[in-house]
Amino acid sequence: MFNKKEFSELFGDNEAAAGLVVAICAALFDNGVKIVHIGGLMRLLGIPNSKAKEHDDKAFKLTDDFYKQIEEWGFERVDEFQLELPTKTKKTLH
Repeated sequence: MFNKKEFSELFGDNEAAAGLVVAICAALFDNGVKIVHIGGLMRLLGIPNSKAKEHDDKAFKLTDDFYKQIEEWGFERVDEFQLELPTKTKKTLH
């Protein structure tokens, strides 16, 4: 994973982009994916393929202490139960 300095250099004050990267990495980590392909990550963020393909040969590893590391950076872990709608307002979308 990036260290805090590298992460800050990449995203600067763009907290929204940084938050998206952390959220995507968390979803990957929670599903057992520990190697994040940078070109693929860029595509998920909407970066054009022509730019993303320049990074197709790069990847980084999510370490076993991923959540501890991002919490030290100031990101908060949100438990899955906090993301659900209350039972009364659940709706099925068709």
